[in-house]
Amino acid sequence: MSEKALVTVRNLTHIYPGSSGKRAVDNISFSIREGETFGLVGESGCGKTTTGRMLVRLLDISSGSVAFDGQDITALQGKELLSYRRQAQIIFQDPYASLDPRKKVKDIIAEGIDIHHLASDRQERDEQVSRLLASVGLRPEHLTRYPHEFSGGQRQRIGIARALATQPRFVVCDEPISALDVSIQAQVVNLLKAEQRLRNLTYLFIAHDLSMVKYISDRIAVMYRGRIVETGPAGRVYENPLHPYTRSLISAIPLPDPEGERKRRRIPYVPAEKEEGGTLVEAEAEHYVWTS
Repeated sequence: MSEKALVTVRNLTHIYPGSSGKRAVDNISFSIREGETFGLVGESGCGKTTTGRMLVRLLDISSGSVAFDGQDITALQGKELLSYRRQAQIIFQDPYASLDPRKKVKDIIAEGIDIHHLASDRQERDEQVSRLLASVGLRPEHLTRYPHEFSGGQRQRIGIARALATQPRFVVCDEPISALDVSIQAQVVNLLKAEQRLRNLTYLFIAHDLSMVKYISDRIAVMYRGRIVETGPAGRVYENPLHPYTRSLISAIPLPDPEGERKRRRIPYVPAEKEEGGTLVEAEAEHYVWTS
């Protein structure tokens, strides 16, 4: 893993149209090193997916900036945006909704190859698709099948192959295992780790399961209501959380030992309050940062 930052996010904000100015992502900043897996964790609705989609320009950036390898991608258009999208891909959360049901697997995987003209002829295209399918653990006969003929885990492998088809440097993994059976989750995570080593990929790994994020990530950022409240190396954040919300998240992770689970004390998170104009309102969460 390099010390060089591949992705640098500064004061990133997103306001959904018609939300009366409510910020889904509120002025967040972080960087992701080249070859690193940066985990982004928090409860549903905290802004994780919105952040990931802004980083690959699937959502507009209301304010702030995203730099990729030193280039500000915030206002890219046309061919420049297309070039960036070849280098930055996304694996979606729902393997059932993210694959076109009318297309065969070979055409789903080849879509990025076709758009970015990465094959000189049909034969080279088919060879690339076959190699990608084999790399994610699927067989040649799967090429001519449709998404409905596969299990959830197999569909997510197809989604991974599609994301890798453009030979990206950066991949947003948007809760790629949350819709899968527990028995399949580890297989998919291990596949992602293997592809990262093989291709020197940089990941933003989004999840609400802190234990899985700890397993795959080098560093972790914890989000709460659109803000990042804690950032640091995965082991330190997990073993010695600084922010009360992080402590609450970790205390909610189920233990595999039934006796220990019964004895364990859950830690509720109660946001701090401050007085403003004679009314108590929720205080802004502090941002705790572990140094490497």
